[in-house]
Amino acid sequence: MTEGTLTTMGKSRRFIIGAVIIVAALSYLIYGGMQQAMVYFSTPSELKNQEGTVQGKFLRVGGMVLTGSLQKNTKALTYRFQLTDGAASIPVYFKGAPPDLFREGTGAVVEGRFGEDGVFRATTIMAKHAEEYSPPKEGHAKSRSFVPGQEKR
Repeated sequence: MTEGTLTTMGKSRRFIIGAVIIVAALSYLIYGGMQQAMVYFSTPSELKNQEGTVQGKFLRVGGMVLTGSLQKNTKALTYRFQLTDGAASIPVYFKGAPPDLFREGTGAVVEGRFGEDGVFRATTIMAKHAEEYSPPKEGHAKSRSFVPGQEKR
């Protein structure tokens, strides 16, 4: 083999090794970003099964706001409600401004800790929106799209 051939093989080997390192680094960054973006939560039933071990731990709990359970004091910005998964429910206390979509009968994920009294003290409420689209009812005005040059006169 000539010296030029060895130099070419060395350059291509370094290129391949560099490409593998770059792909591995990008894969790691993408995987790490996806892990941080995922929101895992426990259900009230899962927490009832782990009752003694969840005290004081920061948790996310997801479920439906039980209809008829929401008590709110708008002056003090306090909310008490039951979060349920259909099989079990937990009492939740929240102080602050909830999201606009938060109401009875809708899904919510709350973040916080269980107090010694068994009440989940939420620091954050994330309301889940409906995933079904329903078109406007017959007879209701539809929004009009703006088309330049066709303004109402």
